[in-house]
Amino acid sequence: MNWIKLILCAMFVCMAHVVSAQQVAVRGQVLDAGTKEPMIGVSVLEKGTTNGTITDFDGNYSLNVASGKTLVFSYIGYVTQEIVVSGETVNVSMKEDSKTLSEVVVVGYGVQKKSSVTGAISQVKTEDLENRSVANPQAALQGKTAGVQIISSSAAPGSSPTVRVRGFSSNVSSNPLYVVDGVRLSDISGLDPNDIASIEVLKDAASAAIYGAEAGNGVVLISTKKGTKGQGKINYDFQYTIQSVGKIPELLNAQEYKNYMMEGNVYDASKFANDWDGVTDTNWADVVFGTGIIQKHNLSFSNGNDKGNYYLSLSYLDNDGIVKGDADFYKRLTGSINADYQIKDWLKVGTTNQIEKYNYRQLSQNNAYGSFFQAVMELDPLTPDTYAPGNLPDNMVAAMNNGQTLLTDENGNYYAVSKFVESENYHPMIMRDNTVPKNSGFNVNGSVYGELKPLDGLVITSRFGYRLSGTRSSTTNLPFYGNSVQNNNFISQSGTSSTTIYWQWENFANYIKTFNEHTLTAMIGMSYQESTYDYITAGYSANGADALLGRDPSFWYLSYGSPSASKSITGEKTRTAKYSYFGRIGYDFAGKYMLQASLRADAADLAYLPASGRWGYFPAVSAGWTISEENFFEPLKDVVSNMKLRASWGQNGSLAALGGYAYGTTMNNSGYYPFVPGNTYITAVRPNSLGNDDLKWETSEQLNIGLDARLFNDRLTFSVDWFNKKTKDLLVTGTTPSLIIGGTTSPINAGNVSNKGFEFELGWRDNIGDFNYSIKGNLATLKNKVTYLDPSLTRLAGTTFHTSTITYFEEGYPVYYFRGYEYEGVDPETGEPIFADVDGDGTVNENDKTYIGDAIPDFTYGITLTAAWKGLDLTVFGSGSYGNDIFNCATRSDHISANKMKKFFYDDRWTPEHTQASVPRANATSMDKYLVSDAMVFDGSYFKIKQIQLGYTLPKAWTKKAFIQNMRLYVSLEDFFTFTKYDGFDPEASASDTSGMGIDMGTYPTSKKVMLGFNVEF
Repeated sequence: MNWIKLILCAMFVCMAHVVSAQQVAVRGQVLDAGTKEPMIGVSVLEKGTTNGTITDFDGNYSLNVASGKTLVFSYIGYVTQEIVVSGETVNVSMKEDSKTLSEVVVVGYGVQKKSSVTGAISQVKTEDLENRSVANPQAALQGKTAGVQIISSSAAPGSSPTVRVRGFSSNVSSNPLYVVDGVRLSDISGLDPNDIASIEVLKDAASAAIYGAEAGNGVVLISTKKGTKGQGKINYDFQYTIQSVGKIPELLNAQEYKNYMMEGNVYDASKFANDWDGVTDTNWADVVFGTGIIQKHNLSFSNGNDKGNYYLSLSYLDNDGIVKGDADFYKRLTGSINADYQIKDWLKVGTTNQIEKYNYRQLSQNNAYGSFFQAVMELDPLTPDTYAPGNLPDNMVAAMNNGQTLLTDENGNYYAVSKFVESENYHPMIMRDNTVPKNSGFNVNGSVYGELKPLDGLVITSRFGYRLSGTRSSTTNLPFYGNSVQNNNFISQSGTSSTTIYWQWENFANYIKTFNEHTLTAMIGMSYQESTYDYITAGYSANGADALLGRDPSFWYLSYGSPSASKSITGEKTRTAKYSYFGRIGYDFAGKYMLQASLRADAADLAYLPASGRWGYFPAVSAGWTISEENFFEPLKDVVSNMKLRASWGQNGSLAALGGYAYGTTMNNSGYYPFVPGNTYITAVRPNSLGNDDLKWETSEQLNIGLDARLFNDRLTFSVDWFNKKTKDLLVTGTTPSLIIGGTTSPINAGNVSNKGFEFELGWRDNIGDFNYSIKGNLATLKNKVTYLDPSLTRLAGTTFHTSTITYFEEGYPVYYFRGYEYEGVDPETGEPIFADVDGDGTVNENDKTYIGDAIPDFTYGITLTAAWKGLDLTVFGSGSYGNDIFNCATRSDHISANKMKKFFYDDRWTPEHTQASVPRANATSMDKYLVSDAMVFDGSYFKIKQIQLGYTLPKAWTKKAFIQNMRLYVSLEDFFTFTKYDGFDPEASASDTSGMGIDMGTYPTSKKVMLGFNVEF
């Protein structure tokens, strides 16, 4: 028994010794290879087990692990390292993985390796969106990628610019399709740029064709952020911005105004002697514009592991505009909830959700008949801003005695009423205060999806997407007296409420199979979309008395209508749907030869197209050749590491011009007729439209050839694309009907547009020791032309300024070009303007109007410079356009007493002493023609430095003591410098995004901003 005990003891001692020899308490520190700073939260895991830990605030770790085993060190954004344990100390330096974000790009219903992409796809990354003062993703795209132009019809708080991808393809709308995490959105303005992981712009038809009937104007795919594997993160971003008007046009001062009006015999000397004190010289821009404050807060939480991840965020934006007072603001609260989880090896489920609540107020703009910003330009400088209560001029006393309501400022002083200018544009502060608009709304959109993997290489996805939105608006019109033209004696009220419910259900399968050097991919799916919209509008109009029971703000609701008021109410509900099938197949040989083809079939709702033509088919094919993989390319590999040639062709559609049963035959009331004896009349009907059962989709057909290259050890990247995009079957109204049939024609497909051009993108990234820098630039050319219009139409009218249409859609010209008189100079004898007699009939009239310019630039461009040294970083970003024109509509021909822009009307005007002038005499007889001639068309080319930002990242040795992983402080100048020849408020002005492009009719200008901010990561 003793021997047995002795043997057992020996065995236990040996086993303990063996176990002790195999287990090692490994310790070490993990550093960033570049900064040499400790890395917090790095995952340290024994390979093939769940035995692991993470590094502490000093980058240290400790883990008991069997000798000879492998430790795996991983951290998001860094190259994963595997090290075999051979001792008790294992220190690691981790390098950033520069390819982490660029390995794949998002495409329709899947992702692709960037090296396998055969279409024209541009990617905008997180770093291009962060730390900007922009409130929406559209503005963040400006200047960041070639072929994408941003059109702003207003820079007011809450306004959103319009995106144009590769030109202008329609006579109605050229908006791209927005897809956020797989869900179609009509508007992405509510997305906070902080929540966006990447934006892909599908520019060519082959890339976008998988979205078929909605992709004719390009597709913008947005992926929102998700949690990442590793230690949980808490991020807080704060911005405080001071904004002011960027540029103020130079107008006539008091003495110049007096001289001009007397020269033009608008007023004589007695008028100025009686109605001007000889001292007042009001600068209305100083009266109107002040300093606005923007505050933005963003808080996010994220985490993840091998099974799943989550990302939660909450943002608040408060933008108080550059107009004094609480009249232009935008307040928005947004939230994001994204998560997914691997329930089984073969099943993953997830959800994405964005929530937005907003309210805003804006001022009247882009209107020749009552624009706040037109009033700033037109009001005379002889009128003061305000009068004290006991010092009112006679015109204001008379108005008050007649029962008119004079508005006052916060100090009780009365806003002045001009004795010189009487029009729809009056004292801008009265225009600000005489109505109280209230606008609010919400958007909730997202998806729930599941991914099933029944076989190796096969992923089946079912995704339900939704979008719920609602808007509420009301307008209270208050009593006021602006002048004898614009005044109101009574209070009235109107309001509108609307709701949109959209949902989509998509099921698609992706399959990938690799054998030897061959890779085959395939995708097939179906989609169903349905949208309902309903609204109700009601109002109380004054009928000889106030339309509300009281003038106190407590009564500014539809519940308090006066019995005497004229009442109105309207509303309806509409529903549309679309059904689709789609598929894509691809082949890749050794990463050298790539071929891809796709087809989508869309069935439109009867609201869009008749049953006989509701199906549309949109094919596409693309190919790629990675030349650098060929053996003959080997001698160049030291310089050119990668070179790929791409080519694609495809067709896309557009729904922009369809809807409302435009193809249908309709009947309208046509008066009363005595078809029977006596005094009995019967209501007659007549055909209102002839119908068109041949109506079909607008279709864009595009050819694209591109080349991508990486040189000098991938430090230089280069891309060039040539495209030729032809849009046909545009929907056109107003064609001439048969004289036999009579009636009014329905819309027909009778217009074609061509867009062609080159796109260049160039980037250089390098470092010199601790100094890192990069340069990225892009440039895109564009030639746009209407190539066909139904022969019964000469041209389609666009935007009107006062009594003249100034833009047209016409064959042989760019989309909605400027049409007017050609100004040839001033008659030195009379000072009258001279115009070209284009048709040579000896008289200048409407027939002599011709092309005088267009708003489409010859090319657009952007450049971004970055530099970093130690903890300091610098970003300089600018964008611009060249060759676009601006039609200035700041002065109406019937507003002869309105103030004028000094450079355009005064500096070189004709006078008896100055007969060799370039500008007509004051109040010339033909001023109505002059104001719609090329004399009012100016070069709109510009370059804006959109951002100059200097940042400093605090050393981690400082921040870790406060449990802070990373902290960066920065200061930025946004839209601060503009280089342009245009003397208006803003060279980016547009009255609208289609027919009003490049028309300055009192557009809210872009402000310049000084921004302070910081980012904190816990």
